[in-house]
Amino acid sequence: MKFRNLLTATMLTAVCAAALSSLTGCKKLALQKDYSRVMDTVDAHVNMSAWDYLKKRALGTVSSDQIWKTFYDAILYSEIDTLEYTKPNRTYIFLNTEAITRTNNNLADVGIYAAIQVNGKNGTKLTDYPKAFLKNYLSYLIIDGVYNHYTLPPANPLEVKTLAPAGSFSSLPAGLTYNSSYPFYPNNDSKMKLKVLNSSPSNTSDYPIVINESRNVRTSSILATNGTIHAVDRFVTTVNP
Repeated sequence: MKFRNLLTATMLTAVCAAALSSLTGCKKLALQKDYSRVMDTVDAHVNMSAWDYLKKRALGTVSSDQIWKTFYDAILYSEIDTLEYTKPNRTYIFLNTEAITRTNNNLADVGIYAAIQVNGKNGTKLTDYPKAFLKNYLSYLIIDGVYNHYTLPPANPLEVKTLAPAGSFSSLPAGLTYNSSYPFYPNNDSKMKLKVLNSSPSNTSDYPIVINESRNVRTSSILATNGTIHAVDRFVTTVNP
């Protein structure tokens, strides 16, 4: 009996010693090193006005710095005052080329040329559209106040005031119609709704800003010295639901 107790005690001591040795070894592995993770985020500041940043990404010598060239041309053609893009406390919605020129059988996945049709057909060039209408549309994409991920409330849409004059979208000019995916409804006050989506619709889009409950911003909350910029790659409707 004494021998059996002694054997049991010896085995327990050995097991405990092995376990302790194993635990100690987990702390002292030769190749293991302490790692202190340092948080790193992309700086959203561009350190220039929205207008200067637009020109930088429109008039560059490489394709990645020409993404807003058609948008820049639309601004010049419409004769909107370019000083509007230098004034402080503004939110600017910039249109990538596809947000203007893209056509597609899926009428919801298009730019201006297919969303706002001319005499029942897709537009093919900026000059297909009346200057005054295009000026109002571009003014609609400039918002009085700064609204981005840092300032917008979560989930609930916020109605904001654009620079488009009241009545700009009470009706459409003769010859212009919205396609069937974007039925036209009057927006007499030229207002817009913005919100932050409370989900991630894809693995490349986390909690995007949504315009008028219909268009997710592609790249948001770019911080210019005079406000914030949101870039979109598809048509932005003027309907304020």
